[in-house]
Amino acid sequence: MRRFLVVGHRASTSPEFPLDDLAGGAGRMDLLLTAANAALLVAHDVRRDSEAILLLLGPPDPPRAVRLVGDRLQSYGPDIRGNAGLIRKALFHGSRLERETSPGVFASRRGLPEVLEAIPEPVVHLREDGKDIREVELPRDVAFVLSDSADLSGEEEAVVARRRIAVGAVGPRSLHTSDTIAIVHNELDRRHRG
Repeated sequence: MRRFLVVGHRASTSPEFPLDDLAGGAGRMDLLLTAANAALLVAHDVRRDSEAILLLLGPPDPPRAVRLVGDRLQSYGPDIRGNAGLIRKALFHGSRLERETSPGVFASRRGLPEVLEAIPEPVVHLREDGKDIREVELPRDVAFVLSDSADLSGEEEAVVARRRIAVGAVGPRSLHTSDTIAIVHNELDRRHRG
């Protein structure tokens, strides 16, 4: 299983966030949903071997974790506004215990340490100053930690550092989170064919 944990520092934790203003009123929820699409979608299908975990840290009620599991998703497609509706529904669940709120969509009130603790695979932190991903040994089952348009805080970096096996980068230029995920998928697809 490939897992992509995306930390959304401003992403709304209210189930009432505006579907018509995902970039502004929803705290750049558009970035997280685009990253989830990169993690979960291929042409005309969903990646069954992939999972996206969106960690929402914006107001009014952080933290919230929404986990999207490729092999269980039923109502998921390329339309980020439609997918935002699934996130809204998930945010109505306010327990620390994870619950499936729609097929393949799981929600909980967990922060970064708890989310990372639940990930069994080795963890690779992706950031601009990391080692070239082509030089990092990546097993078939691996998890990646990325951030939205803001870098991880010092405290978040320390939490990730306790679990990671490597710090990787996809190239010499700064890229969008969704583009980074697409490049990682391509690299893993080439390494682990079949």
